[in-house]
Amino acid sequence: MQDASPATYQTPSAAADPLRLTERLSARTLLIGGVLTIVLVLLIGVEQDPDFWWHLRVGRWMAEHGRLPSQDLFTFTVPTHVWTDHEYLTEMLMWLTYSTLGLTALCIAFGLLTWAGFWLIYLQVRRQPFVFIGVGLAIAAVAGSPIWGPRAQMITFALSCLELYWLQGYLSGRSRAINFFPLVMAVWANLHGGWVVGFVWLGVALASEVMSWVANRDNPAHRMHVRRLAIIAVVSAVAVAATPHFLSLYPYPFQTQGSEAQQRLIVEWASPNFHDLFLRPFEAMVFLVIAAFALRRPTLYQFLLTSIALFLALQSVRNVALFVAAATPVMINTYGEWWRDFAAARKWTYHLPPRRLFAVITAIVLIFIALVTVVRVANNVSPAHQQSTDAASYPVAAADWLAAHPGVGTRMYNQYGWGGYLAYRFYPDANRRVFIFGEAALMGDPLLNEYQDVQTLRQNWKQVLDKYGVDYIVYNKGAALSNVLATQTDWTLVYQDSVAVIYVRRAATP
Repeated sequence: MQDASPATYQTPSAAADPLRLTERLSARTLLIGGVLTIVLVLLIGVEQDPDFWWHLRVGRWMAEHGRLPSQDLFTFTVPTHVWTDHEYLTEMLMWLTYSTLGLTALCIAFGLLTWAGFWLIYLQVRRQPFVFIGVGLAIAAVAGSPIWGPRAQMITFALSCLELYWLQGYLSGRSRAINFFPLVMAVWANLHGGWVVGFVWLGVALASEVMSWVANRDNPAHRMHVRRLAIIAVVSAVAVAATPHFLSLYPYPFQTQGSEAQQRLIVEWASPNFHDLFLRPFEAMVFLVIAAFALRRPTLYQFLLTSIALFLALQSVRNVALFVAAATPVMINTYGEWWRDFAAARKWTYHLPPRRLFAVITAIVLIFIALVTVVRVANNVSPAHQQSTDAASYPVAAADWLAAHPGVGTRMYNQYGWGGYLAYRFYPDANRRVFIFGEAALMGDPLLNEYQDVQTLRQNWKQVLDKYGVDYIVYNKGAALSNVLATQTDWTLVYQDSVAVIYVRRAATP
Protein backbone atom coordinates (compact mmCIF):
# COMPACT_ATOMS: atom_id res chain seq x y z
CA MET A 1 0.00 0.00 0.00
CA GLN A 2 1.36 3.40 -0.96
CA ASP A 3 2.01 6.05 1.63
CA ALA A 4 -0.48 8.84 1.75
CA SER A 5 0.64 11.97 0.02
CA PRO A 6 1.47 15.11 2.04
CA ALA A 7 -1.72 16.69 0.74
CA THR A 8 -3.72 13.93 2.43
CA TYR A 9 -2.36 14.91 5.83
CA GLN A 10 -2.80 18.64 5.27
CA THR A 11 -6.43 18.40 4.24
CA PRO A 12 -7.97 18.08 7.75
CA SER A 13 -5.86 20.95 9.08
CA ALA A 14 -6.66 23.14 6.12
CA ALA A 15 -10.32 22.42 6.49
CA ALA A 16 -10.27 22.99 10.25
CA ASP A 17 -8.73 26.46 10.12
CA PRO A 18 -11.60 28.07 8.16
CA LEU A 19 -14.05 26.27 10.47
CA ARG A 20 -12.37 27.66 13.59
CA LEU A 21 -12.33 31.10 12.02
CA THR A 22 -16.04 30.75 11.22
CA GLU A 23 -16.74 29.79 14.83
CA ARG A 24 -14.80 32.76 16.14
CA LEU A 25 -16.56 35.26 13.88
CA SER A 26 -19.87 34.57 15.59
CA ALA A 27 -22.71 36.68 16.94
CA ARG A 28 -20.85 36.77 20.25
CA THR A 29 -17.78 38.22 18.58
CA LEU A 30 -19.88 40.73 16.67
CA LEU A 31 -21.68 42.08 19.74
CA ILE A 32 -18.89 42.05 22.31
CA GLY A 33 -16.18 43.04 19.84
CA GLY A 34 -18.36 45.82 18.48
CA VAL A 35 -19.15 47.18 21.95
CA LEU A 36 -15.54 47.05 23.14
CA THR A 37 -14.53 48.93 20.01
CA ILE A 38 -17.29 51.54 20.04
CA VAL A 39 -16.75 52.45 23.70
CA LEU A 40 -13.37 53.87 22.72
CA VAL A 41 -15.31 56.86 21.37
CA LEU A 42 -16.50 57.56 24.93
CA LEU A 43 -13.18 56.79 26.60
CA ILE A 44 -10.80 58.74 24.37
CA GLY A 45 -11.49 62.45 24.20
CA VAL A 46 -9.96 65.88 24.52
CA GLU A 47 -8.65 67.21 27.80
CA GLN A 48 -11.41 68.89 29.82
CA ASP A 49 -10.23 68.39 33.40
CA PRO A 50 -9.33 71.74 35.05
CA ASP A 51 -6.65 70.00 37.12
CA PHE A 52 -4.88 68.68 34.05
CA TRP A 53 -2.81 71.81 33.45
CA TRP A 54 -1.32 72.16 36.91
CA HIS A 55 -0.53 68.43 36.96
CA LEU A 56 1.35 68.98 33.72
CA ARG A 57 3.18 72.02 35.09
CA VAL A 58 4.20 70.17 38.25
CA GLY A 59 5.53 67.31 36.11
CA ARG A 60 7.62 69.79 34.16
CA TRP A 61 8.86 71.41 37.39
CA MET A 62 10.00 68.04 38.73
CA ALA A 63 11.76 67.21 35.46
CA GLU A 64 13.57 70.54 35.60
CA HIS A 65 14.49 70.44 39.29
CA GLY A 66 15.00 66.72 39.81
CA ARG A 67 12.93 66.58 43.00
CA LEU A 68 9.37 66.69 44.31
CA PRO A 69 7.76 69.97 45.36
CA SER A 70 7.74 70.30 49.13
CA GLN A 71 5.60 73.45 49.30
CA ASP A 72 3.01 75.22 47.17
CA LEU A 73 4.47 76.58 43.92
CA PHE A 74 1.72 78.52 42.26
CA THR A 75 -0.11 80.78 44.73
CA PHE A 76 0.75 83.91 46.67
CA THR A 77 -1.87 83.01 49.28
CA VAL A 78 -0.50 79.76 50.78
CA PRO A 79 3.12 79.48 49.58
CA THR A 80 4.24 77.97 52.90
CA HIS A 81 1.76 75.08 52.86
CA VAL A 82 3.46 71.67 52.87
CA TRP A 83 2.73 69.72 49.70
CA THR A 84 2.25 65.96 49.84
CA ASP A 85 2.17 65.38 46.09
CA HIS A 86 0.55 61.94 45.98
CA GLU A 87 0.36 61.95 42.16
CA TYR A 88 3.98 62.86 41.49
CA LEU A 89 4.77 59.79 39.36
CA THR A 90 1.69 60.28 37.21
CA GLU A 91 2.57 63.95 36.73
CA MET A 92 6.08 63.08 35.63
CA LEU A 93 4.77 60.50 33.16
CA MET A 94 2.20 63.01 31.89
CA TRP A 95 4.85 65.64 31.27
CA LEU A 96 7.26 63.21 29.58
CA THR A 97 4.48 61.98 27.28
CA TYR A 98 3.25 65.49 26.56
CA SER A 99 6.72 66.92 25.89
CA THR A 100 7.79 64.06 23.60
CA LEU A 101 4.60 62.88 21.88
CA GLY A 102 2.10 65.71 22.40
CA LEU A 103 -1.27 66.16 24.02
CA THR A 104 -3.08 63.90 21.55
CA ALA A 105 -0.90 60.94 22.52
CA LEU A 106 -1.54 61.66 26.20
CA CYS A 107 -5.31 61.70 25.67
CA ILE A 108 -5.14 58.42 23.77
CA ALA A 109 -2.96 56.83 26.48
CA PHE A 110 -5.47 57.66 29.23
CA GLY A 111 -8.33 56.40 27.06
CA LEU A 112 -6.58 53.08 26.47
CA LEU A 113 -5.88 52.80 30.19
CA THR A 114 -9.59 53.20 30.88
CA TRP A 115 -10.37 50.66 28.15
CA ALA A 116 -8.00 48.22 29.87
CA GLY A 117 -10.27 48.51 32.91
CA PHE A 118 -13.24 47.50 30.77
CA TRP A 119 -11.28 44.55 29.41
CA LEU A 120 -10.69 43.39 32.99
CA ILE A 121 -14.42 43.75 33.63
CA TYR A 122 -15.06 41.60 30.56
CA LEU A 123 -12.70 38.91 31.88
CA GLN A 124 -14.84 38.67 35.01
CA VAL A 125 -18.02 38.01 33.03
CA ARG A 126 -16.78 36.26 29.91
CA ARG A 127 -18.58 33.00 30.76
CA GLN A 128 -22.02 34.65 30.75
CA PRO A 129 -24.42 34.78 27.77
CA PHE A 130 -22.92 37.20 25.30
CA VAL A 131 -26.01 39.43 25.00
CA PHE A 132 -25.83 40.33 28.69
CA ILE A 133 -22.09 40.95 28.40
CA GLY A 134 -22.39 43.29 25.43
CA VAL A 135 -25.37 45.23 26.74
CA GLY A 136 -23.91 45.44 30.25
CA LEU A 137 -20.57 46.81 29.07
CA ALA A 138 -22.33 49.37 26.89
CA ILE A 139 -24.50 50.53 29.79
CA ALA A 140 -21.46 50.83 32.04
CA ALA A 141 -19.51 52.88 29.50
CA VAL A 142 -22.38 55.33 29.06
CA ALA A 143 -23.05 55.52 32.81
CA GLY A 144 -19.48 56.59 33.49
CA SER A 145 -19.17 58.94 30.51
CA PRO A 146 -19.15 62.12 32.66
CA ILE A 147 -15.98 60.84 34.37
CA TRP A 148 -13.91 59.36 31.54
CA GLY A 149 -11.08 61.43 30.15
CA PRO A 150 -7.35 62.15 30.39
CA ARG A 151 -7.15 62.44 34.16
CA ALA A 152 -5.22 60.71 36.92
CA GLN A 153 -8.40 59.21 38.34
CA MET A 154 -8.44 56.71 35.45
CA ILE A 155 -5.44 55.02 37.07
CA THR A 156 -7.54 54.26 40.14
CA PHE A 157 -10.36 52.99 37.91
CA ALA A 158 -8.07 50.62 36.01
CA LEU A 159 -6.29 49.34 39.12
CA SER A 160 -9.64 48.86 40.87
CA CYS A 161 -10.75 46.69 37.95
CA LEU A 162 -7.53 44.68 38.22
CA GLU A 163 -7.96 44.17 41.96
CA LEU A 164 -11.61 43.18 41.63
CA TYR A 165 -10.70 40.72 38.86
CA TRP A 166 -8.10 39.12 41.12
CA LEU A 167 -10.50 39.06 44.10
CA GLN A 168 -13.19 37.35 42.05
CA GLY A 169 -10.70 34.76 40.84
CA TYR A 170 -9.46 34.08 44.35
CA LEU A 171 -12.87 33.84 46.02
CA SER A 172 -14.08 31.50 43.28
CA GLY A 173 -11.02 29.28 43.67
CA ARG A 174 -9.69 29.86 40.16
CA SER A 175 -6.65 32.02 40.87
CA ARG A 176 -4.26 33.23 43.56
CA ALA A 177 -3.07 36.27 41.63
CA ILE A 178 -4.35 38.43 44.52
CA ASN A 179 -1.05 37.52 46.25
CA PHE A 180 0.60 40.11 43.98
CA PHE A 181 -1.68 42.89 45.20
CA PRO A 182 0.85 44.44 47.65
CA LEU A 183 3.13 45.10 44.66
CA VAL A 184 0.25 46.79 42.88
CA MET A 185 -0.45 48.86 45.98
CA ALA A 186 3.16 50.04 46.13
CA VAL A 187 2.86 51.35 42.57
CA TRP A 188 -0.67 52.69 43.09
CA ALA A 189 0.43 54.79 46.08
CA ASN A 190 2.97 56.56 43.85
CA LEU A 191 0.48 57.23 41.08
CA HIS A 192 -2.77 58.50 42.63
CA GLY A 193 -4.33 59.28 45.98
CA GLY A 194 -7.14 56.87 45.19
CA TRP A 195 -4.94 54.02 46.49
CA VAL A 196 -7.10 53.96 49.61
CA VAL A 197 -9.91 52.51 47.45
CA GLY A 198 -7.82 49.38 47.08
CA PHE A 199 -8.28 48.76 50.79
CA VAL A 200 -12.02 49.36 50.45
CA TRP A 201 -12.40 46.49 47.96
CA LEU A 202 -10.05 44.31 50.00
CA GLY A 203 -12.08 45.12 53.12
CA VAL A 204 -15.32 44.14 51.41
CA ALA A 205 -13.90 40.74 50.46
CA LEU A 206 -12.50 40.24 53.96
CA ALA A 207 -15.78 41.23 55.64
CA SER A 208 -17.84 38.92 53.43
CA GLU A 209 -15.53 36.00 54.17
CA VAL A 210 -15.55 36.69 57.91
CA MET A 211 -19.36 36.72 57.96
CA SER A 212 -19.50 33.59 55.83
CA TRP A 213 -17.03 31.87 58.17
CA VAL A 214 -19.10 32.82 61.23
CA ALA A 215 -22.27 31.53 59.53
CA ASN A 216 -20.67 28.30 58.34
CA ARG A 217 -17.81 27.11 60.57
CA ASP A 218 -17.71 23.76 58.80
CA ASN A 219 -16.38 25.28 55.58
CA PRO A 220 -12.58 25.64 55.90
CA ALA A 221 -12.36 27.72 52.70
CA HIS A 222 -13.73 30.84 54.42
CA ARG A 223 -11.21 30.59 57.25
CA MET A 224 -8.40 30.18 54.74
CA HIS A 225 -9.63 33.17 52.74
CA VAL A 226 -9.84 35.33 55.86
CA ARG A 227 -6.28 34.48 56.85
CA ARG A 228 -4.82 35.10 53.40
CA LEU A 229 -6.75 38.33 52.78
CA ALA A 230 -5.77 39.66 56.20
CA ILE A 231 -2.10 39.00 55.47
CA ILE A 232 -2.42 40.66 52.05
CA ALA A 233 -4.08 43.69 53.66
CA VAL A 234 -1.30 44.08 56.24
CA VAL A 235 1.47 43.70 53.66
CA SER A 236 -0.34 46.14 51.35
CA ALA A 237 -0.61 48.68 54.17
CA VAL A 238 3.16 48.48 54.63
CA ALA A 239 3.69 48.72 50.85
CA VAL A 240 1.96 52.11 50.75
CA ALA A 241 4.94 53.56 52.62
CA ALA A 242 7.15 52.80 49.59
CA THR A 243 6.87 56.38 48.36
CA PRO A 244 9.02 59.49 48.82
CA HIS A 245 6.41 60.72 51.30
CA PHE A 246 6.74 57.64 53.52
CA LEU A 247 4.36 57.84 56.51
CA SER A 248 2.97 61.28 55.63
CA LEU A 249 1.01 59.71 52.76
CA TYR A 250 -1.24 57.67 55.06
CA PRO A 251 -3.45 60.49 56.43
CA TYR A 252 -3.74 62.32 53.10
CA PRO A 253 -6.85 60.57 51.65
CA PHE A 254 -8.67 60.89 54.96
CA GLN A 255 -7.90 64.61 55.16
CA THR A 256 -9.41 65.03 51.71
CA GLN A 257 -12.53 63.04 52.53
CA GLY A 258 -12.91 64.89 55.83
CA SER A 259 -12.78 68.34 54.28
CA GLU A 260 -16.23 69.89 54.50
CA ALA A 261 -15.10 72.84 52.40
CA GLN A 262 -14.03 70.59 49.53
CA GLN A 263 -17.30 68.67 49.60
CA ARG A 264 -19.23 71.94 49.44
CA LEU A 265 -17.14 73.90 46.95
CA ILE A 266 -15.86 71.38 44.38
CA VAL A 267 -18.56 70.10 42.04
CA GLU A 268 -17.16 66.61 41.43
CA TRP A 269 -16.93 66.00 45.18
CA ALA A 270 -20.64 66.76 45.59
CA SER A 271 -23.41 64.16 45.48
CA PRO A 272 -24.94 63.43 42.05
CA ASN A 273 -27.75 65.72 40.96
CA PHE A 274 -30.08 63.47 39.00
CA HIS A 275 -31.74 66.49 37.43
CA ASP A 276 -28.59 66.68 35.28
CA LEU A 277 -29.22 64.72 32.09
CA PHE A 278 -25.66 63.42 31.89
CA LEU A 279 -26.21 61.52 35.15
CA ARG A 280 -29.37 59.75 33.98
CA PRO A 281 -27.44 56.74 32.57
CA PHE A 282 -25.83 56.25 35.97
CA GLU A 283 -29.26 56.47 37.59
CA ALA A 284 -30.59 53.89 35.13
CA MET A 285 -27.71 51.55 35.89
CA VAL A 286 -28.47 51.77 39.61
CA PHE A 287 -32.06 50.66 38.96
CA LEU A 288 -30.86 47.85 36.68
CA VAL A 289 -28.61 46.53 39.45
CA ILE A 290 -31.50 46.66 41.93
CA ALA A 291 -33.72 44.82 39.44
CA ALA A 292 -31.01 42.18 39.00
CA PHE A 293 -30.97 41.53 42.75
CA ALA A 294 -34.76 41.20 42.68
CA LEU A 295 -34.47 38.51 40.00
CA ARG A 296 -31.63 36.55 41.59
CA ARG A 297 -30.25 36.71 45.09
CA PRO A 298 -26.65 37.96 45.05
CA THR A 299 -23.85 36.42 47.05
CA LEU A 300 -22.85 38.21 50.23
CA TYR A 301 -19.69 39.49 48.53
CA GLN A 302 -21.64 40.81 45.55
CA PHE A 303 -24.17 42.54 47.79
CA LEU A 304 -21.56 44.20 50.01
CA LEU A 305 -19.42 45.21 47.05
CA THR A 306 -22.31 46.81 45.19
CA SER A 307 -23.63 48.52 48.33
CA ILE A 308 -20.27 50.10 49.18
CA ALA A 309 -19.71 51.17 45.57
CA LEU A 310 -23.17 52.75 45.42
CA PHE A 311 -22.57 54.52 48.73
CA LEU A 312 -19.34 56.02 47.36
CA ALA A 313 -21.02 57.10 44.11
CA LEU A 314 -23.92 58.75 45.95
CA GLN A 315 -21.41 60.59 48.13
CA SER A 316 -19.47 62.04 45.21
CA VAL A 317 -19.92 62.25 41.44
CA ARG A 318 -16.27 61.37 40.84
CA ASN A 319 -16.90 57.96 42.42
CA VAL A 320 -19.32 56.96 39.65
CA ALA A 321 -16.27 55.42 37.96
CA LEU A 322 -15.73 53.23 41.02
CA PHE A 323 -19.37 52.14 40.92
CA VAL A 324 -18.91 51.13 37.27
CA ALA A 325 -15.78 49.13 38.16
CA ALA A 326 -17.45 47.26 41.02
CA ALA A 327 -21.09 46.94 39.98
CA THR A 328 -20.77 46.11 36.27
CA PRO A 329 -19.45 42.55 36.75
CA VAL A 330 -22.01 41.94 39.49
CA MET A 331 -24.84 43.20 37.28
CA ILE A 332 -23.82 41.12 34.26
CA ASN A 333 -23.16 37.96 36.29
CA THR A 334 -26.45 38.28 38.14
CA TYR A 335 -28.52 38.71 34.98
CA GLY A 336 -26.53 36.00 33.24
CA GLU A 337 -27.05 33.44 36.01
CA TRP A 338 -30.73 34.36 36.25
CA TRP A 339 -31.14 33.75 32.54
CA ARG A 340 -29.38 30.39 32.74
CA ASP A 341 -31.75 29.27 35.51
CA PHE A 342 -34.77 30.68 33.67
CA ALA A 343 -33.87 28.92 30.41
CA ALA A 344 -32.96 25.66 32.14
CA ALA A 345 -36.28 25.57 34.01
CA ARG A 346 -38.11 25.78 30.69
CA LYS A 347 -35.65 23.45 28.97
CA TRP A 348 -34.80 26.10 26.44
CA THR A 349 -31.70 25.46 24.41
CA TYR A 350 -30.22 27.81 21.94
CA HIS A 351 -27.26 27.36 19.68
CA LEU A 352 -26.33 29.34 16.63
CA PRO A 353 -24.38 27.06 14.29
CA PRO A 354 -21.38 28.69 12.63
CA ARG A 355 -22.12 29.87 9.11
CA ARG A 356 -19.51 31.12 6.69
CA LEU A 357 -21.78 33.85 5.35
CA PHE A 358 -22.44 35.20 8.83
CA ALA A 359 -18.70 35.02 9.58
CA VAL A 360 -17.97 37.11 6.48
CA ILE A 361 -20.65 39.63 7.44
CA THR A 362 -19.28 39.77 11.00
CA ALA A 363 -15.77 40.46 9.73
CA ILE A 364 -17.01 43.21 7.42
CA VAL A 365 -19.13 44.84 10.13
CA LEU A 366 -16.31 44.74 12.69
CA ILE A 367 -13.90 46.29 10.20
CA PHE A 368 -16.47 49.00 9.47
CA ILE A 369 -17.00 49.64 13.20
CA ALA A 370 -13.25 49.84 13.74
CA LEU A 371 -12.80 52.32 10.89
CA VAL A 372 -15.67 54.52 12.08
CA THR A 373 -14.30 54.40 15.63
CA VAL A 374 -10.83 55.43 14.45
CA VAL A 375 -12.33 58.37 12.55
CA ARG A 376 -14.46 59.44 15.53
CA VAL A 377 -11.58 59.14 17.98
CA ALA A 378 -9.28 61.06 15.64
CA ASN A 379 -11.86 63.82 15.48
CA ASN A 380 -12.32 63.76 19.25
CA VAL A 381 -8.64 64.29 19.98
CA SER A 382 -7.74 66.46 16.99
CA PRO A 383 -5.70 69.59 17.78
CA ALA A 384 -8.47 71.75 16.30
CA HIS A 385 -11.07 70.22 18.61
CA GLN A 386 -8.75 70.56 21.60
CA GLN A 387 -8.08 74.18 20.75
CA SER A 388 -11.77 75.04 20.49
CA THR A 389 -12.49 73.19 23.76
CA ASP A 390 -9.72 75.07 25.55
CA ALA A 391 -10.95 78.40 24.21
CA ALA A 392 -14.46 77.68 25.51
CA SER A 393 -13.37 76.24 28.87
CA TYR A 394 -10.40 78.34 29.95
CA PRO A 395 -9.44 82.04 29.84
CA VAL A 396 -7.10 81.49 26.89
CA ALA A 397 -7.59 84.91 25.29
CA ALA A 398 -7.57 86.63 28.68
CA ALA A 399 -4.26 84.96 29.48
CA ASP A 400 -2.91 86.14 26.13
CA TRP A 401 -3.93 89.69 27.07
CA LEU A 402 -2.22 89.41 30.46
CA ALA A 403 0.93 88.10 28.77
CA ALA A 404 0.88 91.13 26.46
CA HIS A 405 0.41 93.52 29.42
CA PRO A 406 2.96 92.38 32.03
CA GLY A 407 2.64 95.62 33.98
CA VAL A 408 -1.03 95.05 34.80
CA GLY A 409 -1.63 93.69 38.30
CA THR A 410 0.50 92.05 40.95
CA ARG A 411 -1.91 89.83 42.90
CA MET A 412 -4.70 87.92 41.19
CA TYR A 413 -8.05 86.60 42.32
CA ASN A 414 -9.10 83.88 39.89
CA GLN A 415 -11.86 81.39 39.35
CA TYR A 416 -11.01 78.10 41.09
CA GLY A 417 -11.19 75.92 37.97
CA TRP A 418 -8.96 78.31 36.02
CA GLY A 419 -6.15 78.34 38.56
CA GLY A 420 -4.39 75.33 37.08
CA TYR A 421 -4.48 76.72 33.55
CA LEU A 422 -3.22 80.14 34.65
CA ALA A 423 -0.45 78.52 36.69
CA TYR A 424 0.55 76.46 33.65
CA ARG A 425 0.64 79.57 31.48
CA PHE A 426 2.48 81.93 33.80
CA TYR A 427 4.57 80.13 36.41
CA PRO A 428 7.06 81.38 37.68
CA ASP A 429 6.00 84.99 36.95
CA ALA A 430 5.60 86.54 40.41
CA ASN A 431 2.88 88.94 39.25
CA ARG A 432 0.84 86.10 37.80
CA ARG A 433 0.72 83.76 40.78
CA VAL A 434 -2.84 82.61 41.36
CA PHE A 435 -5.12 83.05 44.35
CA ILE A 436 -6.20 79.39 44.29
CA PHE A 437 -5.95 76.25 42.14
CA GLY A 438 -7.26 72.71 42.10
CA GLU A 439 -5.08 71.03 44.73
CA ALA A 440 -7.73 71.61 47.39
CA ALA A 441 -5.93 69.76 50.18
CA LEU A 442 -2.86 71.93 49.66
CA MET A 443 -4.99 75.07 49.62
CA GLY A 444 -6.60 74.16 52.95
CA ASP A 445 -10.14 74.75 54.18
CA PRO A 446 -9.54 78.34 55.41
CA LEU A 447 -8.53 79.53 51.93
CA LEU A 448 -11.33 77.53 50.28
CA ASN A 449 -13.83 79.20 52.59
CA GLU A 450 -12.41 82.67 51.90
CA TYR A 451 -12.52 81.97 48.17
CA GLN A 452 -16.17 81.04 48.48
CA ASP A 453 -16.88 84.17 50.53
CA VAL A 454 -15.77 86.24 47.54
CA GLN A 455 -17.35 83.99 44.92
CA THR A 456 -20.75 84.07 46.62
CA LEU A 457 -20.47 87.77 47.55
CA ARG A 458 -20.83 87.28 51.26
CA GLN A 459 -20.69 90.29 53.50
CA ASN A 460 -16.92 90.11 53.93
CA TRP A 461 -15.99 89.61 50.27
CA LYS A 462 -14.22 92.95 49.97
CA GLN A 463 -12.32 92.36 53.19
CA VAL A 464 -10.96 89.07 51.81
CA LEU A 465 -9.65 90.80 48.70
CA ASP A 466 -8.11 93.52 50.83
CA LYS A 467 -6.53 90.98 53.18
CA TYR A 468 -4.56 89.40 50.34
CA GLY A 469 -3.87 92.64 48.48
CA VAL A 470 -5.72 91.51 45.36
CA ASP A 471 -5.44 94.16 42.66
CA TYR A 472 -6.84 92.30 39.63
CA ILE A 473 -9.51 89.67 39.09
CA VAL A 474 -9.81 87.07 36.30
CA TYR A 475 -13.28 85.60 36.37
CA ASN A 476 -16.17 84.20 34.33
CA LYS A 477 -18.09 86.70 32.26
CA GLY A 478 -21.69 86.99 33.45
CA ALA A 479 -21.00 85.48 36.88
CA ALA A 480 -22.40 87.22 39.94
CA LEU A 481 -18.99 88.49 41.05
CA SER A 482 -18.24 89.92 37.59
CA ASN A 483 -21.60 91.66 37.46
CA VAL A 484 -21.14 93.21 40.90
CA LEU A 485 -17.62 94.39 40.06
CA ALA A 486 -19.13 96.37 37.19
CA THR A 487 -20.99 98.47 39.78
CA GLN A 488 -17.96 99.13 42.00
CA THR A 489 -16.21 102.45 41.57
CA ASP A 490 -12.88 101.06 42.75
CA TRP A 491 -12.70 98.40 40.02
CA THR A 492 -12.17 98.96 36.29
CA LEU A 493 -12.95 96.54 33.47
CA VAL A 494 -9.83 96.30 31.30
CA TYR A 495 -10.63 93.17 29.28
CA GLN A 496 -13.59 91.00 28.33
CA ASP A 497 -14.51 88.31 25.85
CA SER A 498 -17.20 85.64 25.67
CA VAL A 499 -15.49 83.59 28.40
CA ALA A 500 -13.67 85.86 30.84
CA VAL A 501 -13.39 89.36 32.22
CA ILE A 502 -10.45 91.10 33.86
CA TYR A 503 -11.00 93.80 36.44
CA VAL A 504 -8.20 95.95 37.86
CA ARG A 505 -8.40 97.78 41.16
CA ARG A 506 -8.19 101.55 40.78
CA ALA A 507 -5.33 103.15 42.67
CA ALA A 508 -6.54 104.96 45.78
CA THR A 509 -6.55 108.76 45.39
CA PRO A 510 -4.84 110.81 48.09
